[in-house]
Order: sequence, then C-alpha cells, then structure tokens
Amino acid sequence: MIDPIRSVTDAELENYDRDGVVVLRDICPAGWVDEFRTALDQVFNRDTETGREGLVSGASRAGCRVDVADRVRQMLDEHDSSTLAIEPDRLPEGRSIVETDACSWHDGLRDLHVAGPLPEVAAALTRSERVNLYSDQLFLKEPGSSVRTPWHQDKPYWLLQGTKVAVCWVPVDEVTMESGVMGYVAGSHRWGKVFKPNDFVTLKGTMNIPGLNFDGLDDLPAIDDHPDDFDVRRYEAGPGDVIVHHWMTLHGSLGNVSADRLRRAASVRFAGDDVTFFKRPSSPEPFRNTVGLDDGDNLDGAERFPRVWPRQY
Repeated sequence: MIDPIRSVTDAELENYDRDGVVVLRDICPAGWVDEFRTALDQVFNRDTETGREGLVSGASRAGCRVDVADRVRQMLDEHDSSTLAIEPDRLPEGRSIVETDACSWHDGLRDLHVAGPLPEVAAALTRSERVNLYSDQLFLKEPGSSVRTPWHQDKPYWLLQGTKVAVCWVPVDEVTMESGVMGYVAGSHRWGKVFKPNDFVTLKGTMNIPGLNFDGLDDLPAIDDHPDDFDVRRYEAGPGDVIVHHWMTLHGSLGNVSADRLRRAASVRFAGDDVTFFKRPSSPEPFRNTVGLDDGDNLDGAERFPRVWPRQY
C-alpha cells in the first residue's frame, strides 16, 4: 500500500465543496508516479485493434480506444474547422488518444489505483467511510496534436447514482497552458443540472450512439462564447499533483500546441458511500451491458468495482 505524502487539508476540503474542484499539490509519492507513468506508456504504445466498438455494443471487456486527432483529421474535409475540437488555426498532428477502462485489463494499472494514494484522497474529499473504484480514462496528447477536450460533465456518461463521486485527474508530465491545461467551471456542480454528453470530436455536438436516450437532459451552455458569464479556472499541474473534481462539475482541456512536450494523464473515478449502480440511459460506457448489477445495487456486488477504502490489508 502506498499512502499520500500528506493529508487533505481543511482548506482544500472547503475548496472542493464550494468550487467542485481542488488542486492537491505535491500529494503523490514520486515512486508511485513513476510506476503510473510506465503503466500509461504500456497502454498507449501497445499494438491493439481495440477501437470504438465498445461504445456501440456496451459489451467490451477490454475498454475502448479513440484517437481523437485521427477522427478530427477525417472530418476536416466535410466540416468547418471552427466547429471541431481543435485549437483555432491548427491542424492536428500526431496522436490524441483517449483510452477508456484500461484498468479492466491492465492489472498493474488497476493495482496502482487500488493500492496507491488516491483512495484515501477520494475518501477524505467525499467524507466517505466506504469507497469503490469505478473506472478510469487515460489521455495522451502528443506535441502539436492540438485537440481540445470540449466542455462536458461526467455524470451523464457513467453508470452511477449518488452525490459522492470524485474524479482524480493525475498528470505524469508538466501540463501547461501550451500543452493542454485542464479547465473547470467553478460551482457548476451546484447548478442541479445534468447535461447532454458531448461527442468529443466537435465543440458542441451531442454523442450519437444508437440506443442512448438523452430525454430530460439539458443542453451544454456555450461557455467559450460567453466566458465572462462563467467562473472558469485553469490549473497547470505536474507529477505529484492531483486535480480532483466532483462528477457534476463542468470541465474540459485545451489542446497540446507545444512543439516537444508530451501530455499524459489519467482520470481515475471513485464512488463514495452513498453511490449505487444505475444503468443510466445516456451512458455510452463500453462495459454497460456486462456489469451484472441492477439499479440500486451496491457496487460491491460487481468484481469490476473493487472496494478500495478502507484499506483491505
């Protein structure tokens, strides 16, 4: 077991409650970060035929992979580039990979989630006596890839119900304004709205997958068109830091327009002690049809959602 270097402070807990996001500086041990970086590279650089199929079938036991830069390049001939998820006046170079649910098949990565410093952090911020690992998503933005992660909210994508869902964003490189900094709309977790899921290829498009249902969900606000109307916070971060946000907080990131800086990070998702399973009609999770739980079931009933807090010594 690897513990955090330090505890979450009262001020950090207050920031998380108020803003729906907090930056925890220098909280992860360097050795754990090094192992985490190695695991991410193993995922990003492997030979694989895994693609987007799981998003459609919901029956994947090996997650899914999307190279968003490649998808954007394919769309450039038929779409106005200003509508696509790229930085203005840029053409995407290299890869911008989003790998979903790698911890379902990469045992080393799963162990780093379960036995690393993040469970204690999630328990503290959600004030939970019990925490389960939900899933993960890994991000590689190569130099010049220029692909933005559009504004979105996590809740409509996930098979959960409850309030105590914390998302740990873990960089293994220095992430700057130039290389793809994260941004958050402070306080948006308290708006009481659930937004339609973005397709992540266009700036404002809604995910288009057969069988998903978005009835009752709100349209995403035009944050970039009216920046003065929103409290947008952008946080540079580096190895050892963790940015934690509430699953209802709107967030996104800039593209990597640097010439030589890799931008590798992971989003590790944890469910606190008021969270249960819910087969959400809007969820495109690649494993949504494989879980074996009913709505309202405790997550302990599925092996894929291990209990991570308290520690299982």
